[in-house]
Amino acid sequence: MTETAPGAGHSVLIVDNDKLAVKVLVNILSEQGFETTCAYGGLDALQHLTNTTFDLVFLDLVMPRIGGDRICRYITQSPRHANTKVFIVSAAALEGRHNIAELKPFACIAKAPFNIMKKNILAALKELNTGPHEAMLMFSEGVYPRSVVEELLFSQRHFEAILSSMTESVFELDTNCIITYVNQSARILLDKQEWELIGQKFSSEFSNKNSARIAKTLVGILDTTGTSSAELDLHIQNRELSLSFRNVLRDNKLIGATVVINDLTEKKLLDQERCLRERLTGVIEMASAAAHELNQPLTVISGHAQLLIQQCTSNKTLERRARIIYDQVERLGRLTKQFSGIATYKTKEYGDNLKIIDVELSSNPKSK
Repeated sequence: MTETAPGAGHSVLIVDNDKLAVKVLVNILSEQGFETTCAYGGLDALQHLTNTTFDLVFLDLVMPRIGGDRICRYITQSPRHANTKVFIVSAAALEGRHNIAELKPFACIAKAPFNIMKKNILAALKELNTGPHEAMLMFSEGVYPRSVVEELLFSQRHFEAILSSMTESVFELDTNCIITYVNQSARILLDKQEWELIGQKFSSEFSNKNSARIAKTLVGILDTTGTSSAELDLHIQNRELSLSFRNVLRDNKLIGATVVINDLTEKKLLDQERCLRERLTGVIEMASAAAHELNQPLTVISGHAQLLIQQCTSNKTLERRARIIYDQVERLGRLTKQFSGIATYKTKEYGDNLKIIDVELSSNPKSK
C-alpha cells in the first residue's frame, strides 16, 4: 500500500526575492507532495493572491518594495484568505520573533543551511494536523540570534514608527502607480484597511474625475530622467486635500513615487476662526476707542440740553427742540455703551447685498 504524501492535494505559494531560496523551498515542499507556485517578491505575490487562494504560503520577511510583513497582514486580514496558513521563513526569525508574532502567522521558521532548515520545515508541517494553535509556532533549532540583525531591525522599526505617527497620509507607489505602502493616516483618510489598499492602483481609490487628474500628474513626474515633483488640490466629500507627488530615484534609476496628502479642511476652518478673532479684535478696539472719544462731548451736549430745557419753560417750541436734542444725545450715549460691550462679531443685512455690524446683537449675543 502506497503512503500518501502529506502535502498531496494542497497548494502552497512560495514568496522570496532570492531565487535560490525559492528553489530550496520548492525542492523541500515538492518532496512532500505540495503543488507549488513561486512568487519572486511582494508585488508578484499580490498578483497571485488577488487571483488565487492557497492552503499554505511560505513567505520571506525582508523583501524590497513590499515586505513579507505587509503580505502576511494582507493574508491574515483578508476574508478571502481566511483558511490560508502563513509560514514566515526568515533569516531574521530569531531576532524579530516578537514583532513577527504580532503578524499572527501559523509558524515562523529560521533560515539556515539546507539540512537544518529542511528539518525545521518538516517539523512545522507536522503541526498542521495537531489541532488549532493560538500562538505562533517557532522553529529555529540549530540557529542562533545575531546582535547586528537586532540592530538593523530596530532601525527599521524606528523609521516605520515615525511614518506611522505622521498626521499626513503617506503612500508609496511603484513605477506602475501600484500602492506598495500606506501609513496609518492614509488608511484613516480612505477609510480602508491596509490589505484593501496594498497592490491597488493609487488613482483608482478616488472618483473618476479626481482619478483622471491624479493619473495625469503621476505620468508627468514618472516620465522623467531626473528628480520631479508636483502639487495637486482636490475636493473630496466636503474635504479639501493637498497632494504632494515626488518621484523616487535609487542609483539614478526610477523606482516609483511617493504621495503625501494633507487634509486642509481643519486648517482652513482654523484660519477662518483666526480671521474672525482678528476681525473681532479690530471691531472691539475701534468701538472702544470711538466710545471713549464720544463720551466726553456727549456728556457736555447732554448737560447743555438739560439747561436749555430748564430755561425754556416759557417757550414751548424751544423747550421741545431742547428735549429732542437731549433725547438723541441719550440715544447716542446708549449706543456708545453698547460699543464698549461688544463681545462677538455679528452682522445684519443693510440692503444692496451689504452687511454691517449688528451692534445690539454683538454687545448682547443672548438677545436672540
